Order: sequence, then structure tokens, then C-alpha cells
Amino acid sequence: MDADPASGIAASGLAPSVSTADAMEGEEVFLHSEPNQGDLGDVLMSVQINRWTRLLWCVAVLVSADSLVAADRFSLREGDVVVLAGGTNMVRLQQAGFLEAALTRGFPAARPKFRDLSWEADTVFGLGTVIERWRPDGFGKRDEQFRRVGTTVVMAQFGQLESLAGRSGLERFTRAYNELVSSWQKQARLVVLVTPSPFEAPPNRLIPDLSMRNDDLALYVQAISKLAADRGLVLVDLFSRSRNGLTDNGMHIKPSAQAHVAHSIVGQLGVEFPEKKVLEPLRRAVIEKHRLWYDYWRPANWKLLYGDDSRRQFTRGGANYIPFREEWKKLLPLIDRAEQRVWMVAAGKPDPGHHRPRPEVLHKAPQANIKAELASFAVPKGFRVNLFASDTHGLTSPIAMRWDPAGRMYVAVTTTYPHVFPGDVPNDKIIRLEDTNGDGTADSSTVFAEGLNIPTGMEWGDGGIYVGQNTEILFLQDTDDDGRADRRRVVLGGFGNGDSHQTINSFIWSPGGELYFGQGDGCESRVETPWGSSNLFQAGFYRLRPRRLQLDPLLDDFMGPGNPWGVAFNGWGQIFSIDGAGGVTYLSPGQVPTTHKLKLRRIGNPGGYCGIGFLDGRGVPESMRGDFVIGDFKPNRVKRFSVRPDGAGFSLQWKEPILQSRHRNFRPVDVKQGPDGAIYVVDWYNPVTCHQDDAYRDPARDKAHGRIWRLVHTESVRLVPRAPDLAKAPISEVLDALKSPEHWTRYQAKRALTTRDPAGSAIALDAWIQSLDPRDPGHEHHLYEALGAFETIEVVRPGLLNRLLGARDHRARAYAARVTGRWHDRLDDPLKSLAARVVDEHPQVRMEAVMACAAIPSPRSIEVVARVVDKPKDGWIDYAFKQAVHHLGPHWIPAFREGKVSFQRPSHLAAVLNEAGGRDALASLKRLLDGADLDRATRSAAISAVLAVGGPDDLRTYGLDEKRFTRDGRYDASLHAESLGRLVEVTRFRKVRPSGDLVALLGGLIARDHAQVQARSLELAGLWNVTRIGDAILAAAGNDRLPVTVREAAFGALVALKVPAGRGVLEASTTAPHPVAVRSAAVRSLVSIDPQLAARRAAELFDGEKLSADDTTATLDAFMNRTGGAQSLAAAMKSKKLKPETARQLLKSLFSTGHSDRELLGTFNTALGASAKAPDYNQQFVKKLAGDAAKSGVVTRGGVLFRDLACVSCHKVGGSGGTIGPDLTAIGTTLSAERIAEELLWPNRQVKEGFSVIQVVTEDGKIHQGYERKTKSSQETGDLVLEDLATRKLMTIKRESIEAKKVIGSVMPAGLTAVLSREQLLDLMRFLSDLGKIR
Repeated sequence: MDADPASGIAASGLAPSVSTADAMEGEEVFLHSEPNQGDLGDVLMSVQINRWTRLLWCVAVLVSADSLVAADRFSLREGDVVVLAGGTNMVRLQQAGFLEAALTRGFPAARPKFRDLSWEADTVFGLGTVIERWRPDGFGKRDEQFRRVGTTVVMAQFGQLESLAGRSGLERFTRAYNELVSSWQKQARLVVLVTPSPFEAPPNRLIPDLSMRNDDLALYVQAISKLAADRGLVLVDLFSRSRNGLTDNGMHIKPSAQAHVAHSIVGQLGVEFPEKKVLEPLRRAVIEKHRLWYDYWRPANWKLLYGDDSRRQFTRGGANYIPFREEWKKLLPLIDRAEQRVWMVAAGKPDPGHHRPRPEVLHKAPQANIKAELASFAVPKGFRVNLFASDTHGLTSPIAMRWDPAGRMYVAVTTTYPHVFPGDVPNDKIIRLEDTNGDGTADSSTVFAEGLNIPTGMEWGDGGIYVGQNTEILFLQDTDDDGRADRRRVVLGGFGNGDSHQTINSFIWSPGGELYFGQGDGCESRVETPWGSSNLFQAGFYRLRPRRLQLDPLLDDFMGPGNPWGVAFNGWGQIFSIDGAGGVTYLSPGQVPTTHKLKLRRIGNPGGYCGIGFLDGRGVPESMRGDFVIGDFKPNRVKRFSVRPDGAGFSLQWKEPILQSRHRNFRPVDVKQGPDGAIYVVDWYNPVTCHQDDAYRDPARDKAHGRIWRLVHTESVRLVPRAPDLAKAPISEVLDALKSPEHWTRYQAKRALTTRDPAGSAIALDAWIQSLDPRDPGHEHHLYEALGAFETIEVVRPGLLNRLLGARDHRARAYAARVTGRWHDRLDDPLKSLAARVVDEHPQVRMEAVMACAAIPSPRSIEVVARVVDKPKDGWIDYAFKQAVHHLGPHWIPAFREGKVSFQRPSHLAAVLNEAGGRDALASLKRLLDGADLDRATRSAAISAVLAVGGPDDLRTYGLDEKRFTRDGRYDASLHAESLGRLVEVTRFRKVRPSGDLVALLGGLIARDHAQVQARSLELAGLWNVTRIGDAILAAAGNDRLPVTVREAAFGALVALKVPAGRGVLEASTTAPHPVAVRSAAVRSLVSIDPQLAARRAAELFDGEKLSADDTTATLDAFMNRTGGAQSLAAAMKSKKLKPETARQLLKSLFSTGHSDRELLGTFNTALGASAKAPDYNQQFVKKLAGDAAKSGVVTRGGVLFRDLACVSCHKVGGSGGTIGPDLTAIGTTLSAERIAEELLWPNRQVKEGFSVIQVVTEDGKIHQGYERKTKSSQETGDLVLEDLATRKLMTIKRESIEAKKVIGSVMPAGLTAVLSREQLLDLMRFLSDLGKIR
């Protein structure tokens, strides 16, 4: 990255707007009012000295007198750059502006610069400014960053979050803080350590009482005091010099207390705190400057600046806009000007103002025409569409809609997306719409809230609206019922913003009042809560229980969808999600918040989906009830699917789309059933779908239009009564709404309860349950809804829970099991209740019970979890079981070591240990294998677990010894082959080999009459370098009676062991009269020792023999994976006159390997009569091609070409094809014809996100190609993780084994289309341009 032209500056992001700058976490702030400095009278309150601070104060006095003379040692000099470091409290302190304003006012002549490097959830162990993915690529490593901003003074506050580790973490904390101070002192002349404030009691019992941890925190503060004394640092003590009432969640300073905290800090530093009339103008200038700095140093869309997208064409600028990186750097002079303003105001000079840029002029797509758009729709029989609302109601680029219990709709709109212009203030909005006369169109529109920053998530609850924007969750409330939010507070902060279309999104309440939302892989979140730090490294989900401030991360690190954009619950609370790039997922099995990486499979095909709704009630035909509708925004349609039970989970069946459009700008991004039973569709209305397939400042991006369409089944909707106003209805009517046939009404009844007194609502609920008729067919469902209502208001009812745990309907039992886990800390013996459900007759109940046990932090939980193996396990139960074992590991493993865990059966212990693995499990597993009567599957898994971690004796005993696989005199060769295969896998990543006489052991196995046993044993001989077994390998390699798989393994062993006679055997085996399968296998081994000869033999095979497709692909792959292999093969092929059909088949096989090579491609293209060189890029040429394709291209011929060119080897269309490249199902509605032409002719010009190929050469001469995937583990180790292009499996390449690494770009080679005539090219373009369109 270029050096900064301004001192103390370096990268971009989106700070809270000025209107929300005071809205700190944990307290409501009134909008549309003057900034509140806080009650300065509070500053004069007496200092609270409690038992912790008395102890600390005594110790601090003994340790260091320096802390008492901070005022004498602190000053700011001209040119000073003050760096602020710490977690959420430091972030909020700087956003409030009091501290910087007071210090700048105290040293006006010094004209100091303040650079905020703090980050939510920062600790001494990791700073967000350093550890966020790709950040070192753009900003440098830690020391470089401090040097880059010109650090001369550091003010740091750490210790609060770290103290939650207790006394056992104190030594590690002290060591890390000491090291961090050393790093600062390389740059800074002065370091100020600010202690944390004490924890306080929370406002309710639902939130952990962290004040009980103040004994521990006092020890951490004592360590900080000692560190300051030992290193000669300045200490500011907020712990012993504190007062009550600084927080309202127990840990985070509330907005009205920010002035008090700043006053305390500057007072201890010997600086006078200014009076309000002097402070406020200066503070406003500071807040404006900090907003710009935040946009620079914590940039939204950082992937475009220094992530994997920074190399793509769309970030590089165009004819009428500058590159994204250059636009970002325009913040530098704005920061400089804002800083000048701060200094002027601090010196008492007139305020020059903020000088913000003019607002963006919103582009309007000329195709907008309501009448034409209505005419373009196609709907199922019996349905009709009408316009509910549009941009005339303020809907400019709408992205989400929700309702309140009164039936009023709220719509989030954004014109800021994809990125705020430099210096501009985001002003996105939430619009409230009402249909007061029930005619199906909105007749009232109000701006409920503005000043928002790309609000990608929104949901009504607790009397207001929760909004996900940028890095925050806000809560907005209208307290005077004028339709406008007048209170705003930050609920939580620290969510990732690395990609503005993947930030937290799609808020939805669970049946029990938990707020679910997703996050895409371009974002990394670290959120401080009273429960600790809640982190999502990349793609995943969050589950928030707002009244407890409990935030659980789910499916972290890409275990589920990569870009989730919608969550929905069926009628019994089972969970489903959709993905902007990856299909439909059954989400229920992923409810264990573990970091153990295990991919959760999809149930629906990939596609660009956004927004999901559940259909229920009288508003739709009975045949559609229970279905889901989803926005399929790329092909301009709303799809529909149903699910049917499949074991513990579900399988998916696609149904007829419920809405399709021929209008390219129709972009359905949210779909929900409304209060009248109609289906409402948010139409983002845009020819451009995102900022990563088109230029981020694409001038064609429509920001002035938007629609909400209303889809009605004419006959059914008449049966839906007008929805009651549940916001004002009496409690009896609200509770009766829980029995409504309409999902919307039941959902909103629970929202209405959140505004009422929980105790009174609970009493009413109890009475309502007593009034229910047990003979009602829907009785258990009514109880299920009642249970969800109790969850929503956070009132525990064990009696109701137990009734549902024993319900007749398995769906009720499954949900009740889930709630048992949620309520575990408020139930007497939750594991006792779950024990019966873990072995329930229905697999879904068993799965939910296993996950519920995982929520209970007790060693006993694993004992109950293990009982699930007594019943059949499908993939869903197995997933839940594996994640439960790992999540509970910190609780059961220490107890297991001490003999305090007792399993009912050996099979229970075996199943747990097999999954847990590790050396802790080794001895127990071996005892089980030696004595217990285990079934075959459990035995195989146990052996695999032993081999994974065992030593040399274990590898011999449990991997090679035939006695281990002989029972009752019968040798199980198949089981032994499986174990040998596992041993092969283990050997590839572990540098360990078995003890004993390997010649005898392997020799006996090679002689066995079982192909897989022989083949695996031969592989192992090569891997372990057992040279004295060379004769047996030679014999196997030359034995024509052995299967090809055995001989191929022997060929590989000959090469690995460098057997002197091996080359002759290999050479002989590559020629006739050997079968072509043997010859190709021999060639694949020969390429490792003589690429040129192997290439000549391969050329003969390709030219004259009928190789199978698999053999052709495998042989090409062998050359592609060896240094110099592709070049040798290309040279050999040039001497052959390949038939066009042969060349075409070789092209297909080459692409299916997931590799490409320019020389080979040129050779094959020459045989087809074409050049491998693409023409030079020319915009006019592209435009003419697109026009000619539209006029004369033939779709059917293009489809044939698509298949003949082997495009289906890499790309899916309509659910069929490969996965190496992007899904092209809807490319015609996503990209323009010109862009499609560019992709075909110049594929490296813009490589789609996540599809840029990395090529790595390792020390053994092998070449690996794949898509680089940043994982949490790779960030820590520095190893490289590649996703294999063909199999999509992840492989880890150790950092030390990499000799060379380079970016290849697109896997599709330039020049591929050179094989086509112009007529064929036009046909192919027309075919692709029509994909996804209604014809």
C-alpha cells in the first residue's frame, strides 16, 4: 500500500452517523435534540470505595507512587499523535468525543492528532486493527501500524474482558500486556494505562451479574498498576475512583456517563475539564473528524481495498469514476481539514463548519414503468399482482420489510449502498407504510427513521425496531406515537463490515423470541457482551436473546452457507435458511455454537437467493400451506419449495415459482406473507445486482426506484378476516391470536406481548392454557405456541415444558427438547428430562435433545448425549452428535481424565472418543478395542481414531497386525483395507511410521488375495520408504493377473522407493500389449521421474487409443500436478496430428481436472483449427458482439456448444453441471450481454469473488491449484488452505513446504472461445444471455 500523504492516517469504513454519535451501547438517547454532555454534577459525587477497591488501593499505594503523580507527568507536545487502544468502552469513549475534546482544549498550542485504533472486543492478546482478515495486507502488521500513524502517545484500556478468564488467566494477561507495551514504546514517548471501571450489577437477573467478578478484576487492575510502576508509565485509575450507575448492562459505559469518565481521566492527567458551552462546539468538531477517521481506518468493503476482491476489475475505476482505492484516499484531505477545524475551535476561533460534499444525485433507470412491469409478471392460476407501494412512498432501493402488531409495514431503504461517498453522511431510512382502508395499497407513508447506514437487517419487537447497520445493532423507538423514532440506542457493536452486502442481515424472530440473523464470508465480527466475546470469523449466523444480551455464534467459519440472506421457521419451529450464493440449508442441526469445523450440507440447489417467507393460513390455497417462498433475484422470480420429513431432517422439493417477471430490473430481495394473507415482495428494482459483479460505482445502478408488490390468491384471501390491532387489543385477544390459522397473527401476538408486563402476561398465559380444550385437534400446537410465548417474555414454565416433552406429536417433543437446553440454567434437572428424549422413537426429537444437552455446561451432559448411539443415526443426528461432543469437550474431558464421567455402555464411550480423538482418548480407545464387543462401524471408527494420534507401536498393532482384524477365526479383509486406507491418510500428514519388521508385515499383506489390502499396503511401503521390500513391489508391478488398482499402487511405490529396476518395469508397462488402463497408470507414475518420456507415451495413448474419460482426466491431472509436466505434454502433443474429436475430448478432460495450461490449450486449439490467443480488449468490439448476438445468435445452437465445449464440466445450469466455476443458471438476468462477452473472451479481466485460482509449488515438486480460503486456523498458523477445484474439498499446505505461490486468475483460460467461428460465438453468447429469462 502507498505511504500515507498525511501523518497518522491509514484505510476506510463507515462510522455511526453524526445523528447517532451519542447513541452508545446500553442506553436510549433522544433524537432531534442537542448533544447531551451528561450531568457534570455527577462528577462531584463522592468516590465509591468498596471492598475490592480498598484492597486494590492499598496494594497500588505500596506498588507505585507514580500512579499518584500522573498529572505531573502528562503533557501533549506539538506534533503529538495520540493513539487510543482498547475494547468497546474505548471505542465508545472516542465516539462520544468528550476525551479528545477536553485534551485538545487543554493543549491547544500542541495541535495534537488523535488516532483511534481501538476495536470492539479487543484484548491484549489480539487487536482488531491487526487480526482482522487481510488487514495486514493493507495496513501492515502491528508495529508497522503504530509507526504508520506516527504514534508518540498511547492511551490504552485493557483488562475488563480478559478478567472473565479468572485468576488462572492473570499471568498470561500480564505477560501479553507487557509485550504490547514494549511494542508501543518502540514508537511512543509516553504510554498511559487506563484501568477498567468496576463491573456493576445488571438491570435484571437475566443478564449475568458481573459485579460478582470484581474480585478477579481487582487482581487484573493490580497487575496493570504494577506494570505501570515497573515500566515508568502513566496510570489512570478508573477502578478505585469510580461511582455507581455508569453502565446499564454491567460492563459498558452508557452515553450519559461518558462525560463523567472523560472528566475522571483528564482530571487525573492534570487537565481542566471545559465547561459545557466551551466543550460542546469542540466536541461536535471532534465527532465529525472521528467519523471521517473511522471511515478511513475501519473501512467498510475492505475486501475491495486489500482483500481478495481488490484485484478485480470492478474496483479499478471506469470512464466516469475513479478506482475504489483512490476514492478511499480522498478521505485523507478531508480528515486533515476536519482536524484543522478542531484546532481552530480549541483555540477559541470561529467554527468554519464541516464542509461536507453535496448529496449524491440518485440515478433513475429509464426502463421504470409500473404498467409495463405489471404486464411482465407471470403467476400461477388464481393469483393476481398489484402494486402496494413504490418510490412515490419513499421506497428508494428497498431491501427488507416487517410489520408491527398493529399491521403497519416498515421498509428499510438504502441509497448509501454499496459505499458512502468520501465525507458524506449516510442517510438511509426506514419507511412506515399503512393501508388504512384495506384496499391492498399503501395510502400512508412516514419516515420512521433516517441517518442510517445500509440497514441490512430489521425487525419489530419490544416496542421498537431492531436494526442491523454496518457494525451495530440499533434499537429505535417511537415514544410519542407520531410515527417517527425519537429514541435510539446501540444494543451491541463490533459486527463485521468487510463487504457491505454481507453484513448482519435478514432479522427474524424464532418462535421463542430469539433474533436470528446471518453474516456473509466477507465479514468478521467480534462483539463484547456480558457473556464474553461472541465471534464469527466469517460466514455464519447469530442468535440473540435481547433481554439477556446473549449472542450465540452459529456455524462459524463457513460451516454453513457462505452468504446467508434469510432465515425462516416452519409451523413447529424447524429452521431453514437461504444463501445469496449457495442454495437452501436445513439449519436446525447447526444450533450448537461450536468452533469445531464441520460442514453442514445443503438440501436445495445453489442459487442467488435473498429473502424467505413461510406460507400458512387461509390466504393461500391449502396445497401451498407449509411451503416456503424465496427471492430468486438473479432470474427475476420468486421461487417456491416444500419440505417433507426425511429422518431427523427434511428433503426439499421445488414447486412452480409463485412469481416470475420478464423485466430485468425486477429484483425480489424479501418475501413475506402479510396480515391480510397476501404475499408481499420487496423489489429492489435494479439492473445491477451487487457491487462485485459490476463496477462498485456503476452509473447504471438505480437508486431512485423501488417497489413492493402484493400477490393475492383471489379466492383464498377473501377467507382471511381483517387482522386485529394486537398493539392495542386486550390481553385475552392477544392470547387467542396464538390459535389463529394465520402464521402472521400468531407471530405478531408474541411481539405484542413484548410490550407488556412479563409477570402479568405470564399469569394471563397460565389461565389461557387452562382454558384450552384438550380434545381440540390443534391442542398440542396451541401449547407449543404458548411455550414460545413464555420464552419470548423470558418466563420459565417447567410444567408446560414437561407436558410438551411427553406430547404425542413428535414435533412438539422436538421443540420442547430445544427449549430445555435454552432454559437449563433455570430448571432443576434438565438432563434428567432430556435423557428420555435422546432415545426418543423419532429421530428429530433425538437430534434436538442432543443439541439441548450441548447447551448444558456439565460433564454429565456427555453421558446423556452418548446414549443417542443406541438408536439409528442419520446424517443430521450425526452432525449434531459430533458438534455436541466437541462443544462439551472443555467440561467432560477434564472430568474424564479424573474418572468422574461414567458411560452406560462401552459403545457410548467408544462413540464419544472416536469423535473427540486426541491423545486423551487414546488409552481408553485401545482398552475398548481390546475388550469390548463393538459393532463393525464403531470398531472401524475407533481404529481410525487410534491411528490418527497413536505412536509407532499403535500404528503397527491397530493398522498392520492381521490379528486385530480376525474374529472367531475369520479375517475381515474389508475392515483391514479401510484401516490401511486411514493409515495412508495419516501417514501423509504425520511424520511417524510403525515399529516392528515392516518388511514382514507389509510383505504378508501384499501377498493377500484382496485388491484393496494389497494396494494400500503397496502405497504404505512407498510412503514409509521400506526399500527392502522392493522385490515384492516389482513382482506386483509386473503381474498381469493383478487388478489395475494394485498395479498402479505398485507403480507409485517403485517411484517413491527409487527401485533400480523400477524404471524398466514402468517403461515397459506404458506400451502395448499391456491394456490401456495399465499403460495410463504407468504413465502417471513415470511422469515423476521422466516427464518427457511419460509425455511421449501419453501422447501415443491420447492419439491412438480409446482411453476412458476417467483415465484421460487422471493422466492429464498427473502432468498438471508435476513441475514441468504440462510443458512436456504440450511439446509431445505438438508432434501428433490430433483428430478434432480427440482434441475436443482432451479439452473437456483438461477442464474437468480443475486446471488449465496455456500451452496445452494452444495445442488442443490448433488441432481444432483455432488460435489460443484472444483478441485485444476493445469496448466497441464488445458492444458490436453483444448487438450481433441479440440479432442473429440462436439459443438452441448455443446450448449445444455450451455442452460440446465442456462448459458443464465447470459450471452449473439449472442444477446440472460442475462446481469449479460460478453457477450460470441466471447469468442472463445478472450480467449484461457486453459483460458476458468480456467474461468469455477475457476471463481474467473480472474474476468473480472467490473464484480466483492460486497455484502453489511445494518442495516435493508437486503443483497444487485451488481457491484460497482464509480460515481461522490458517490465520493463526500461516498455512495455506486451498479448496480443490474439482472436489471442493479443503486441503492445508504447510507454510514451510511452499516453494512458490502465484495468482493464476480465472480457471477458464483466455482463448478458449478461439475454437469457435464468429457465428458459433454469437450463438453461445445468445444462449448465456438468455439464461434465467422467461421465454
